[in-house]
Amino acid sequence: MKKPLQLAALLCGCLVTTSVFAQNIDKGPGFRYKGWDIGASVSVGAFWESNAHNSTTDDESGAGWRVQPSLTLSRQLGDRSSFGTSLFYTMERGFDDEDAQDSDSYGIALNYSRTLNPRWRLSISGSYSHSENDEFYGAGWDPNNPMLSRVDSDETDNYNVNVGLAYTGFRKWNLSIGAGWSRSDYEDSWGSTNDSYNASVTAGYRWSERTSWNFSLSASTDDPDGGETSHSYSLMTGLSHTISNRLSLTAMVGASFQDYQGYNDDTSVDPSYSLSLSYRASERIALALSLNSTYESEYYNDARYNARSTYVWSHNLTGSMTVKWSDKVYSSLSISGFYEEHVATVGGLSDRNRTYIQVACNTSYRFNNYVSMYGSVSWKNDQYDYDNGDDTADDIRLDVGLTFTL
Repeated sequence: MKKPLQLAALLCGCLVTTSVFAQNIDKGPGFRYKGWDIGASVSVGAFWESNAHNSTTDDESGAGWRVQPSLTLSRQLGDRSSFGTSLFYTMERGFDDEDAQDSDSYGIALNYSRTLNPRWRLSISGSYSHSENDEFYGAGWDPNNPMLSRVDSDETDNYNVNVGLAYTGFRKWNLSIGAGWSRSDYEDSWGSTNDSYNASVTAGYRWSERTSWNFSLSASTDDPDGGETSHSYSLMTGLSHTISNRLSLTAMVGASFQDYQGYNDDTSVDPSYSLSLSYRASERIALALSLNSTYESEYYNDARYNARSTYVWSHNLTGSMTVKWSDKVYSSLSISGFYEEHVATVGGLSDRNRTYIQVACNTSYRFNNYVSMYGSVSWKNDQYDYDNGDDTADDIRLDVGLTFTL
């Protein structure tokens, strides 16, 4: 683990030196080399959590630090095509040697786009990421064995490939078609792999200058190697309307069809809807409010390995405010409320409803084009608190850091 830290520290030093030099010549971040646009940045920060392990007993707090270097490269391939790639590495070290949470992740993303003609555009993207999380429990974590220590390690590899076609310019219509594949390979104690396939079609039609009709149809398949294959299909439609120069509304309704193989009641049709409002109070203040509700089935095996299902009504209400204090200072405030109601379909099973609230405030300050500072504070109550549970496991998190851009 020392080499990535040394590399990140070296990159950080180079970026700081370059940013100081660049301020004198004032050419802005990024540079070109043989047709390539190249950009690099590194972020260093620290954090503190009141409930470090998301424990229901809320008995462990702690602090940690992180380093996040990244690199981007892009190139224009003629008049119609472009190619880009980005690489990242994140190292996070938390708390202390005896009771810690450490994580490392890295990855690469590639994208290619080409304008086929004035109406059609092709895009292809792919990505790979690897994450490793080590959670250390020092002596005393187990009351029955107070001298025992433990370490849990989870590793995950994620792969994604997506292809899309976008169509615009035919009167008032626009259309996009997409397909993709993803794989998650969990190298923990379960050692499972899950493949997913998806396809989608979205369309829009502008009725007038203020009103548009939207439509989407999607299908997906989940194929885990250690479980049953499931299929789902979703249809959504609705309207977007500009009420005034400052206020706009979007309303969508739809339904999804779920097909779970291997269960007794293995098919269901589940409704959903969403409402969102956006309001621009001034040139510096923007407000948004959204409500999303979904009614869907949830399948699981009970203690006797019998297939059981519940129906879940989930509602998520989120309000946010973004403020541009000046050309250098931005702030955002987000408040979310979540309510989930479980309706058991088998006698004797409890209805495990849950409710939680989350509040987050973020602020960033840009010293110049090369150095910026960020800070955030968030609070959430116990999202795992069911009707008969304990509601003392709230979590407060503080984050601060600096970002240097080359």
